[in-house]
Amino acid sequence: MSMLIRAGKKSFGVWMIAISLLLTLSACGTSGGTNGGAASGTAGGKDTTVPAAKPQEPAKEVPKELPTINVAYMPDIHGATPIVLGEEKGYFKEAGVKINAVKFLSGPPEFQAMAAGDIDIAYIGPGATFLSAQGKGNIIAVDSLNTGDMVYATKKSGIKDWKDLKGKTVGVPKGTSGEMILNLGIKKGGLKPEDVNAVNMDVAGAVSAFVAGKVDAVAIWSPYTSEIEKQVGKDNIVKLGDNKMFFPEYVFPQSWVVNPKFLKEKPELVEKFLAAWVKANDYRIKNIEETIKLTAKYTQVPEDSLKVQVDTTEWIESKKQVDYFKDGTVIKWYENLEKLFVENGKLTEVVKGDTFVSPAPFLKVVK
Repeated sequence: MSMLIRAGKKSFGVWMIAISLLLTLSACGTSGGTNGGAASGTAGGKDTTVPAAKPQEPAKEVPKELPTINVAYMPDIHGATPIVLGEEKGYFKEAGVKINAVKFLSGPPEFQAMAAGDIDIAYIGPGATFLSAQGKGNIIAVDSLNTGDMVYATKKSGIKDWKDLKGKTVGVPKGTSGEMILNLGIKKGGLKPEDVNAVNMDVAGAVSAFVAGKVDAVAIWSPYTSEIEKQVGKDNIVKLGDNKMFFPEYVFPQSWVVNPKFLKEKPELVEKFLAAWVKANDYRIKNIEETIKLTAKYTQVPEDSLKVQVDTTEWIESKKQVDYFKDGTVIKWYENLEKLFVENGKLTEVVKGDTFVSPAPFLKVVK
């Protein structure tokens, strides 16, 4: 029996040690509690309070990603410069948007990209305006008025006047402002469209075909006209006409258009884009030399070619554009172009300009 008592005391002692360890571990665990407070107790009459943990610093806010707008531009002083300046001067960042700039060489492919949902906002020349009139893009700003569309003939073709285009082959990117001038010239020469072999080519193809002598004439615009002059030589070219020949009956506005769906669903982003665009537009007009250098660097188009474009452009300051929107001048410009599109079969009828010209975002931004 004494042996059992001794065994029991030994067992009891082991249990007491185990319990003591558990209590100690428990006390240690409490000091690191998630509430950040202090764990306290006494041992042998001594205060064993554990100092409170330092409060954690609040997590740094991760900068929110700015919303992105997919913008179609053309590599020239009109269609690229607002994007270049908007990025270079920080106008888009100030407005709270990012720009994904996508290069195009003419308007119709841009409208196709908008229809597919790949492009939100685009720059177009006068020739693609009929697609806006068809409801495929709302005009939200007038970039400028253009006088740089031209029809050139090779000297060896024997073409000296519009009437001489009869039976000749002309390279032209259809649906562009170049085609508009060509059609006006055909009419001025007393011809019908079917009298001329107008071959649809992309911009690069039309320029190459003219330089290689594969077409008799080309309907194109600046700065590509400058490139043609460099490669062929001015002495080997006959200029049949440009936009100025048809003033004041026709004015040729170059525009910024928005995907109708994008305008409906994200009007605030359209306004942000325009807020930056307005600053870029006005800066361009006042600082044209710097603008040329920055645009040349971005587009890889020679500065000389861009300077030629400046000479064939009528710029419109943003506040002046507000006046043109309010007094109906802009609407008249586009409705007048529609008449030309009806004559050429691009449109079946003239629709009211306010069905595809949307000045509200611009007027809201420029007060």
